[in-house]
Amino acid sequence: MRTMIWIPVVVVSLVLITSPARAFHDGGVAYCAGCHTMHVSQNGGPGYHWTPGGNPDLLMYGNATDTCVRCHYFRGQMSNGLGRGPGGDFYWLTKTFTWSTPEGATASSPGHTHGHNVVCNVFNVPADPLLQHAPGGDFLSSELGCTSCHDPHGNQNFRMLYDSQIGPRYVGDTRFAFTADAPLARGNAGTTLVGGGADETDARHTVYKSGFGEWCANCHAAMFDGAGVSHAHPADVALGTTIADHYNGYLSTDQPGGGDPTISYRGLVPFEAVDVDLSAVDPANATAGPGPGDRVTCLTCHRAHATPFADAGRWDFAATFLEADSHPRSGDGGASPQDIANRYYGYVFSPNQRSLCNKCHVKDFGDAPRDR
Repeated sequence: MRTMIWIPVVVVSLVLITSPARAFHDGGVAYCAGCHTMHVSQNGGPGYHWTPGGNPDLLMYGNATDTCVRCHYFRGQMSNGLGRGPGGDFYWLTKTFTWSTPEGATASSPGHTHGHNVVCNVFNVPADPLLQHAPGGDFLSSELGCTSCHDPHGNQNFRMLYDSQIGPRYVGDTRFAFTADAPLARGNAGTTLVGGGADETDARHTVYKSGFGEWCANCHAAMFDGAGVSHAHPADVALGTTIADHYNGYLSTDQPGGGDPTISYRGLVPFEAVDVDLSAVDPANATAGPGPGDRVTCLTCHRAHATPFADAGRWDFAATFLEADSHPRSGDGGASPQDIANRYYGYVFSPNQRSLCNKCHVKDFGDAPRDR
């Protein structure tokens, strides 16, 4: 028996030594034993992270999200706020910030409002305590996890997102039907820890091409129905010449004009570059601003995973001045110095910088604190 086991181990070792290193999912379907265990036992005893009765789907951990984050903790998706990738760090779901208002009341920014509440027992993230379904849709909050968006067994789509051919595993053995295909984009490496070479900047970022709003509408259809009319912000429609010119010219509240379109891209306010050639663009150095035909999308204002701010906002929508008023900030309950340092991904603002809605709308021209 020893001989029969030893020989294949040697062969596998040689393959690992002589083959180029790959990330776990780079080959599509990764090796099964990376996530699953056949018999929930090893060497005559309980296997890796065994639980009484075993885990569903023969997973190593309690559910699919628990299994995902055991590796993605080290890649920046659940990393104490140190994950600065385009989707944001699910860590922020575990952080609630509190502060006193000028009137002496207590205000808060609860963790469950900071993004998609993927049910994760390892990091004590429960289902959303207030929303039974996805806002604007009927996807059950209790079923939400990493594999509600990403196919763990791999496909050819951007970030292995599900599409209209097959939706995510849902209740029991059913599938949740997606009507829209996966969006088109090109990103950088999957490791998004601070300083890891793929953390987001104004030049290094995912290049979005098309389909993100429609894809989000797979679960948030009613949030998308009013896009383009007066009661909802337009999404997945052309910016037009005026807005594109605003975006390209705007530098800050202090400098609302004078920008250079070739370097005007703002990582905190992305857009869909509909004519971009994804095979040729370099997502590690993409600085050009939009043209009139490029589009605003859901991810222009929100991150897909989570942020320190309500509604997975890319910036604090409730702050007048981003540097001084955004929460978490110094003195907030529940906020560590690291939280405050990481809240804006290393982006730097002037003390007078107001909402980044102004990157497209330039409504802060001439604004200043009033005299009292």
